[in-house]
Amino acid sequence: MDPQPLREKVAIVTGAARGIGYGIAHRFAVEGAEVVIADINAELGTEAAARIADETGRKTLAIRCDVANRASVDGMIAQTMEQLGRLDIMMANAGICPFVEFLELDVATWQKTIDVILTGSFNCGQAAARVMIEQGCGGRIIFTTSLATLSAGSSQVDYAAAKSGVKMLMATMAGALGKHDITVNAVAPGIIYTQMGAFHWDVSEHREAFAQTNPIGRLGEPSDIAAAATFLASQEADYITAATIRVDGGRMALG
Repeated sequence: MDPQPLREKVAIVTGAARGIGYGIAHRFAVEGAEVVIADINAELGTEAAARIADETGRKTLAIRCDVANRASVDGMIAQTMEQLGRLDIMMANAGICPFVEFLELDVATWQKTIDVILTGSFNCGQAAARVMIEQGCGGRIIFTTSLATLSAGSSQVDYAAAKSGVKMLMATMAGALGKHDITVNAVAPGIIYTQMGAFHWDVSEHREAFAQTNPIGRLGEPSDIAAAATFLASQEADYITAATIRVDGGRMALG
């Protein structure tokens, strides 16, 4: 296997300033890619890009992008092409999860979740596909979905609906883009330890309870998701499309 399977590739990772997105962007750089850190938080994105460049020696580019806004996404793609010359991998990872109970969920919150997760994924996927087709060299489009496409609580109605939409977006895009040598896949994380959930998982009792119910008795790390995304982005996954890799330590028996 190639020790740097992504060398000479250019990858965009959205929502990459921290958490899972940062882990994926860092791993892509380790594996040889030049990486665009796309995030709505420009300051954190710039810091993340500088840190990844310093640690890996790879060229990185920080671009502020609101994935729910098509003009912003198109600008991100244009800037990537201008400064890095090509686009091989689109990792559409940006998302939000407000955690509002169903009967308290207002239309504005619902719409924002749909806009960021589902419309944002469409914007990034379509814009990237058009560039990849024009290049004529194929490409990889990868989405971050969720176990919420299989099972979700009453405070994740908007999130589960949006992620389920992304799952089908991925499948239908794969059918449309295969003839252009573009594969379209997804990674579905389980419980992953990030800053967002640290308030809960830093409590020892919560970790212990999780370890007793999960087949692999630890929380996932962003690096676990990054490993799956790197595989899907590599040449090793040439014949894999319309697939979801569930990275959850066995939490879900089906899916």
